Amino acid sequence: MTPPARPAEVRGARDLVALWRALPAAALGYPAAAVPPDLGLSALGDTLRARAWREHCAAPALASCADLGHSCAQAGSGPCLADALFPMRIGGGAPSWRMVTLVVQWRPALAQLRLIALGQTARGMLGWAARCLHGQHGLVGAEPLPVVTLGDLEPTGAARWRLTFVTPWLVGKNLGGTVAAPDAAAVARELRKAIRTSAHKLTALCARDETWQRIGAHLAHHVAEALLPGGLAVEEVRVEAQPLDLASRGNAARFQALTWSGEVVLRVDEAVLPWLGLVAIRGGGENADKGFGGVELTPLS
Repeated sequence: MTPPARPAEVRGARDLVALWRALPAAALGYPAAAVPPDLGLSALGDTLRARAWREHCAAPALASCADLGHSCAQAGSGPCLADALFPMRIGGGAPSWRMVTLVVQWRPALAQLRLIALGQTARGMLGWAARCLHGQHGLVGAEPLPVVTLGDLEPTGAARWRLTFVTPWLVGKNLGGTVAAPDAAAVARELRKAIRTSAHKLTALCARDETWQRIGAHLAHHVAEALLPGGLAVEEVRVEAQPLDLASRGNAARFQALTWSGEVVLRVDEAVLPWLGLVAIRGGGENADKGFGGVELTPLS
């Protein structure tokens, strides 16, 4: 009997994964017992963002860009450490290829809170971030994790995975209509979208030149469109959909978001695992950089 043909390799996929795996990274782990029960990921992220904007803004003025209500005057150019850690653009989030590089992550299965630094700049600020969280929230007991590059955080060793929504996954805002639990096709579409977005941002983070960042992001989208449809399948869905009332931090305008909670079982090709791992690190859906859409992956087989 002739063995089944191996799926054709998507050109560029291996190069992108090699690029991501080499990105400098570092991580601290806090025991769950050290985290106050009413302290959410968004509060921790907000603390680090606010301190960075005020302590590391490079604007030559007495007040920081954040205090003045201005977008970062040196966004993406390198000199502003605050912008490198928490990109800021007043009224519109960060440019689509930029991302937060100090990530707070909750791992329920390990009973652990993680503080992850992505990129050389953020890695050098991990101690500062830990001191901020201790001073503001009293977090203690941080232990360095064996993480030197992004590749050390990559999921491996299984074809089937349970993906658990750890914090509400924001599907969209002001969608209207009836709130209904998603089916496997809807979850697959949303996960693939989140993976494309994460690949876009991580690829840009691996580059320094803005032109390179934009070209690399286009490559990430192209490869994702070819690789993900056949490489990631949703086998089981146990997800609830709920509306959530929120308010904009910029102008206090209120809006309603559609959120998902629960878990799904995925079948993932080996070539797609590094891509899925990007979402496990930074989250997915709307406002992933602000604590929403956190997920945990657990190997099944």
